[in-house]
Amino acid sequence: MSFLYPTVLWGLIAISLPLIIHLFSIRKNQKVEFSSIRHIRALKNESIKKLKILNWIIIFLRMSIIASLVFMASGPIIVKQSSWIPSEKESLAVIIVDNSASMSAMSDGTSFFDQTPSEISKIISSFEGLVNLNVFQTTPPKLIFSAVVEKGEQINVGDWNINQSMGEDKLWTFTDSVLKTVDSNIPNKECFILSDFPVEPMRNFIDDFTDWRFYLFGRGYPNNNIGIKSVKALNQIKLPNDLIDISTRVDNIGSVLRSDVPIELYLDGDRAGQIVTKFQPGKNKDFLFQVYPGKSGVIKGRLEIPKDDFILDNFQTFELNIPEKIFCKVIASSQEKLLIIKTILESISGPEDLIDIELKVKPEVDNIFLDNTDVLILQDPNIFSITSIEKIKKFIQNGGSILWFAGESYKSLNEITIKSFNLPKYNELVSLSNESYFSVKIDDRENPIFQELNVRDLKSAFPQIFVYNKVILDKSHKSILSLNNDDPFLIQIPFPGSNIYFFSSFLDLKWNDFGIKGLLIPMIYRLLMFSIIDEHNTSMIFVDDPKTIYLDKDLINSKWMIKLPSGDEILVVPNYDKEQLYFTQTSELGSYQVFADDEFYTAFSTRLSPFEFPDLREEKPRLLEILGINRSEWIDSDSDVISTIKAQRHGRSLWRTFLIICFGLFFIESFLSRPRIGALKNISNVK
Repeated sequence: MSFLYPTVLWGLIAISLPLIIHLFSIRKNQKVEFSSIRHIRALKNESIKKLKILNWIIIFLRMSIIASLVFMASGPIIVKQSSWIPSEKESLAVIIVDNSASMSAMSDGTSFFDQTPSEISKIISSFEGLVNLNVFQTTPPKLIFSAVVEKGEQINVGDWNINQSMGEDKLWTFTDSVLKTVDSNIPNKECFILSDFPVEPMRNFIDDFTDWRFYLFGRGYPNNNIGIKSVKALNQIKLPNDLIDISTRVDNIGSVLRSDVPIELYLDGDRAGQIVTKFQPGKNKDFLFQVYPGKSGVIKGRLEIPKDDFILDNFQTFELNIPEKIFCKVIASSQEKLLIIKTILESISGPEDLIDIELKVKPEVDNIFLDNTDVLILQDPNIFSITSIEKIKKFIQNGGSILWFAGESYKSLNEITIKSFNLPKYNELVSLSNESYFSVKIDDRENPIFQELNVRDLKSAFPQIFVYNKVILDKSHKSILSLNNDDPFLIQIPFPGSNIYFFSSFLDLKWNDFGIKGLLIPMIYRLLMFSIIDEHNTSMIFVDDPKTIYLDKDLINSKWMIKLPSGDEILVVPNYDKEQLYFTQTSELGSYQVFADDEFYTAFSTRLSPFEFPDLREEKPRLLEILGINRSEWIDSDSDVISTIKAQRHGRSLWRTFLIICFGLFFIESFLSRPRIGALKNISNVK
């Protein structure tokens, strides 16, 4: 134990005052003569001895009271292993304010973030002498305040522009960079971190910042909180008149039972489904909504639950991209080879004209226009010019897809064409005679082509193959269907921006009987749908992540505007070379709408980072262990901030302890020295 004001200990001399007063009072006793001292002698061995012992106890208590008061006034502390150097000029303080999404969680009607101004004020009040103060926010990283603060200086924290953010904090990465850039020559360095600490620090903290002291202002858990964790459309193919399955997960992150909780699903503002259920503490539930979109285009969805202690996870917006029309171009080397493709596409298109079909006979693919094309079907193409190769590559890179049926012309394709489209290498043409054939089997059963495919006997619906191109795959190729000799039949070839679906046998009854199988039309239909449903523009992103919007070439020169969830509008200049918008101002949670010349173009939504849900907390002992137990302190919201900080600098203060001891001794002394009415009566009776 040490003392902040050791000179006050001279006051311990005063503890002798009760003893001196007692001894002095004995010398002044007066003798009184009684007619009979027989009764007084009877009390000598009992009451007088007790009174003397009691007097000495009272004297000792009074001396202890004086000693406790002196110790209390001398500033007693338990000294810790602190690197603090007493100084009036050389101190550095860094305050890191976590203003990320999770700090909006409520406790006792106040959000964690709203508690920070009061805590910052208390931190500043604890400063001694001149302090070089630097205050930072985490989301986005920003220096808020930097100045030299004098002891007792009043600073209006409310004037600082720190706002609640919806984004994710990189708390420890940011803290690491800040502490490594500030002036490290100052001996006294303190870092105050106001956060809910979703993750633990990097391991380098224990070695890189040995001369820093850390103060962690922790947060609790919201008691009443149910959160939406995910919303996802399960269907790969989405059509206006087909049921769409929307899977959701909802967690009870809080500690209380929630009954009769409504979970509501909206499409374009109209309620499409509702579930009412209860949630046990710490449990989650999965739900499946089935809805009819009823129309094509981009449909804006929203899932809602009642508000609670953390409102940012009480809703989630999303978008569904329902295709309006498929623009399909078919190129074949002869009119005969076009016929079967035309029949298939017309069957798929139906009376609603889902498919816009353009047929071309081109023995040599040279001059080709693909501006308004979604899917290019190549039925045994023969020769490609360099110009056509470049146009087709650009078409795929912009999201267009290709269905390639390889026939007898495949062996004559040159090396440039094979490499440009990453096609499988030709080996040989395999042809069976008489009634022999190869059967087809599934290699990739989880491929969405086969999901929800209403075919009773899938094996019998597969074609019989009489002639095919034996090809050699590379590592990037994925076999979807193969023959019973394991040679590939349908191959998915990934390409930047889209895919090429390659059939090793083209549609001709001499090559296979695929054209008369019931599986052909639903398979081609699904391949077409996968090819045109480009969900990149409507795909969900995390708050503060950049978003890329692919643009139609015909609209590239339009005036592009993005409407934020708050209703604010921002004009965006497109990247004309890449034909896309690159948008970075995604700091709000909700649905963003994209307009071209004031006409709706597409929409996308943002969602919370998984690190910003309030149930994610790092344990206090683990944090202190990594930062160093001897140089870090955890401060709860109900703690005395100023005393805790000063105790870390100089040691734990004990003045309250001595004050309590003083009060306790005073009450005991008062009780023992009180007048005893009964004893006086007994003495009177004796007389």
